[in-house]
Amino acid sequence: MNFNEMSLQFGVSQYLTRDNLFLAMVLVGTILAVLAIGIILLGFNSPLKRKLKSIGGNTDSSQSNGKINNTLENIAPIMVPNSKKERDSIQKSLIQAGYNDANALSLFYAIKLICALIGLFLAVSFYVFMQGSNYMSLMIIASLWIGLFGPNMFLARLVKERKEKIKAAVPDTLDLLVVCTESGLGFNAALKRVGDEVAISHPEFSDELETVCAKIQAGVEMPVAFKELVVRTGVEELTGLVSMLSHAAKVGGSIAQTLRDYTEDYRDKRSQAAEEVAAKIPTKMLFPMVLFIWPCFFIVALGPGLMTLFDALK
Repeated sequence: MNFNEMSLQFGVSQYLTRDNLFLAMVLVGTILAVLAIGIILLGFNSPLKRKLKSIGGNTDSSQSNGKINNTLENIAPIMVPNSKKERDSIQKSLIQAGYNDANALSLFYAIKLICALIGLFLAVSFYVFMQGSNYMSLMIIASLWIGLFGPNMFLARLVKERKEKIKAAVPDTLDLLVVCTESGLGFNAALKRVGDEVAISHPEFSDELETVCAKIQAGVEMPVAFKELVVRTGVEELTGLVSMLSHAAKVGGSIAQTLRDYTEDYRDKRSQAAEEVAAKIPTKMLFPMVLFIWPCFFIVALGPGLMTLFDALK
């Protein structure tokens, strides 16, 4: 057997190996998809559920969602880390993003596992179909990186967006609280009234205020309830309000005057933050001007003169 025949046989065997690898991946993916669909459909149309439906009429659709959640929870332990610190950090991020359910952590790790499997499948697909391409390594690294860290990035983005929405709701809420408390309402009643009023414009902060009212009515002290609000939302600007309300509750001061003072301080802090952003603008504009604007300016201003000078020197 000469060298050409050996190279041809090696190339054919390599092609068959890649082809068999892709077919095996398709087979495994199809089996997993069929099993997942079967489990979900079995949960939707289980004999027990049909019996309950026949006895008690229509059942709540939350049972179907509960079945899907239980299915996801069963695969979540594969990705759950052993570090308690990391689990607590993810749990805190989920709470700050608005997911307060008990199974939110398990669902997050289940989704992370699914994303990791999809990223691995894409990476193997790129390896099989993009042999010899200059972008193969880049596509493989990008798919694996997105599959592993994409859920964490998306969660961080949700947390950031929710914090911004709550920060935007604080000034209006404080003004309404001042008006309600000065008109004679108690603090709990004023807090509940304000929560109902801002439900349309700021639904996220309205839900948090309702939670605070429920905790206060259940017997939790007001400073403790507001400290838990700061932890749930991650908005550090509310820490000053917690301190002032705690001091007013201890010394017996006026809640309305405390809220008015904090509102004025909060407006001053917002003005200072805006002035700080405005002071940073010239420094931030320096780099684009040096890189993009000044070269164009020198070309337009000095270009004709240089061309005339070069013609004269010829």
